[in-house]
Amino acid sequence: MAEIYIGLMSGTSADSIDCAALDLSSEEIKVLGYKNFEIPKDLKKDIIQSSQSPKVNKDLIHNLDLRMADVLVGSVKAILTELSINIEAVKGIGSHGQTIKHEPRSKFPYTLQIGNPQKISDDLNLRTVGNYRHDDIEAGGEGAPLTPIFHEKVFGKDKTRKVIINIGGIANITYLDYPKKIGFDSGPGNCLMDSWSRAHDIGNYDDKGSWASSGTINLSLLEIMMSDEYFLRDYPKSTGPDYFSYEWIQKNLRSLSKEISPEDVQATLLQVTTLSLIESMNFLKISDENIYLCGGGVHNEFLCNELKKQSKLEIRTTLDLGIDPDYLEAICFGWLAKQRIENKKFNLSDITGSNGEVYLGRIYEPSK
Repeated sequence: MAEIYIGLMSGTSADSIDCAALDLSSEEIKVLGYKNFEIPKDLKKDIIQSSQSPKVNKDLIHNLDLRMADVLVGSVKAILTELSINIEAVKGIGSHGQTIKHEPRSKFPYTLQIGNPQKISDDLNLRTVGNYRHDDIEAGGEGAPLTPIFHEKVFGKDKTRKVIINIGGIANITYLDYPKKIGFDSGPGNCLMDSWSRAHDIGNYDDKGSWASSGTINLSLLEIMMSDEYFLRDYPKSTGPDYFSYEWIQKNLRSLSKEISPEDVQATLLQVTTLSLIESMNFLKISDENIYLCGGGVHNEFLCNELKKQSKLEIRTTLDLGIDPDYLEAICFGWLAKQRIENKKFNLSDITGSNGEVYLGRIYEPSK
């Protein structure tokens, strides 16, 4: 008998919602279907403004929390209809939520995701798992990335060394070297390029990296940006678009003695993503391992080509491993929902730096 779970992921780019329907009745993860849903423009605008703002407006966050939950609920209903799945057959929902702030190293460490899991549970009358990062942060960890344990589950069976690079708004890297697994955020993925594209009316993102490819890397700006403390820090480490923000770009530009063209800034931002990933791989002494990309960054052709060219490594996508690179995270959080409902704990000390085993996610039962 099928055990159906729905995984929901809205990445740090705040571009859209990935939704995956899974049958987890056996050890093998069976993907029943997946679909991508746009985040309404007004909501997306408010999410980006809140993420980039230095202060948290509690009233606005409460409003966004409920609005995002409504969109997530609509996504679940739509995919169930499309796949002809009766809602009563669903065992649970796993919703990561939309990250607004991620401050695991502040004086009072915290992380903030919107998309109220209690409202999702109530509106769908389904058990929902959310707030995946909180217990890890309370145990002294970074709270992210959490996907390395899923990468080990689905890609580690043959025990060969592999590198999984997820390029979302933030880029993270997983290194599987049985029985060891390491994972951390290398730095910005698409978030800086997206911010700069929006500010110059190119669009919400730089399609295929074509705008960046028209510019020239400014070496002075690149040097200033790559000297950021985050890139020099050892793992475990994690970050968010609230740190690598539009203001971060402006702060670095103010350090230059002369203005440079917007396309040259974009080319430099793409190189920051490329170089921070390559330096992370060099730090891990990655040379001939199997390297696979996932996340929205796989569609930035210029970025992927630069990564291949500058690393001199063969780089493929997780499609070669049997999982669509656009939906890997949604599948992950659906799978993690089942683990949490079954009260399984994980030791993430080598990934996030947390102490001991922790639950990933909190369970929200329908209150009606």
